[in-house]
Amino acid sequence: MYKSVKALFNQYRSLPKSTLNLITGIFILSLVNGSFILILNIYMSKAGFLDHQIGNFTSYRFLGVLLLAFPFGIYIKGKRLKPYFLMAALIIPVAGFFMIQAVAWQQIWLIKTSFLTWGIGLMLLNVCSLPFIMRTTPESVLSEAITLNFSMWSLAIIVTGIGISILNKFNRFVIFNKSVDVSEYHMLLFFIILSTSSIYYILKLEESPPRSESSKFKNNFRNLVLDYDWFLIIKALVPTLLIAVGAGLTIPFINLFFFSVFNLDAGQFSILGSAASLLGFAALLLAPTIKRRYGYRKTILLTQFIAITFLIVLSLTELFSSLQWMIILAIVSYLLRQPLMHMAAPITSELTMKYVGEKNQELVSAINSSIWSASWFLSAKIFQILRSFHYQYYIIFLITALLYAIGVTLYYFIIREYEMRTSKIPREETFEQIIYED
Repeated sequence: MYKSVKALFNQYRSLPKSTLNLITGIFILSLVNGSFILILNIYMSKAGFLDHQIGNFTSYRFLGVLLLAFPFGIYIKGKRLKPYFLMAALIIPVAGFFMIQAVAWQQIWLIKTSFLTWGIGLMLLNVCSLPFIMRTTPESVLSEAITLNFSMWSLAIIVTGIGISILNKFNRFVIFNKSVDVSEYHMLLFFIILSTSSIYYILKLEESPPRSESSKFKNNFRNLVLDYDWFLIIKALVPTLLIAVGAGLTIPFINLFFFSVFNLDAGQFSILGSAASLLGFAALLLAPTIKRRYGYRKTILLTQFIAITFLIVLSLTELFSSLQWMIILAIVSYLLRQPLMHMAAPITSELTMKYVGEKNQELVSAINSSIWSASWFLSAKIFQILRSFHYQYYIIFLITALLYAIGVTLYYFIIREYEMRTSKIPREETFEQIIYED
């Protein structure tokens, strides 16, 4: 057991220094995202905003990404990426600060503008991170690099959740001889200020040369079409589209679910979110090892279908929320769903990047970001409409489960085609054999 754990961590320790610096910078910036995921909605709800208004504000986070990610993905092909990481390191904390101020001031136009700007900062970070990792990381530890990059989301939520829980214990603090009551505003502000230290690690990045030639916008449309394998790209990204739409209906609003249905406040949900993210973080670290042992099929398909089952159970707890023990079932379902759902994320990203090939990777990373942003923009609007008509959360979560199930099923065909291409599985193997084989 000890040797296995040691070998696992030795794999991560062998990552290139520049890759580790990028991932560290991403983690520090993710502290803003983690704190927002945990308590921003609760902060806005306590400030007097209704669920459908919060859904409307959240949609603006994805609007800028939707408009800019695709042309940005074409533009960065063959170009240095470090300047865009620096831009993200400046935009994310500044936009976060103005966002919480706008909520305090009840300035709706500034809330929307801040969400929009924050989303653009996250777009720069997300679109550039995978191409940078693909450029700088050896194939032998590529799975570990992608996995560690994805795990920063979970690690940031763990850290922010623990931090919020600790800060929540202090009723007030004194600054410049003035007593201030501790609130969600001060908790969010703390992590925004902390995130500015990411600039130090971004400045230390050493970038490998691009693997493909730079795109030129002066090329005509025909050349742009011929530069990429569009049919391959579309096939690779359809499952992501379905899963992203479903995720956008659930992930940004899970804290509202627990707050509205089970009355979990910011401090309580932060503990729950941290526990779920801790399990997710552990699962993510194990993902490369599990993938090497069981392959793409079991690592992606089995874990995701089990996770979908727990999501269905979680959604149905709302129907019986009056029962005292139902909150325990909801918490257990949430805690078990998170690691299973998180585990497949870096593996599906690695599969997609390998499936589309080197010349398509920057564009796929950008389109992937656009898909998530467009889907979450659409999902936020759907959530806004459904909640304005007083649809219960369980209906929204069941829609998510259905979309997840279709998307995961489509991943089966991508895995099958990719493994056929590399001559790893026989053509006659069936979906049922893959799901139930020993």
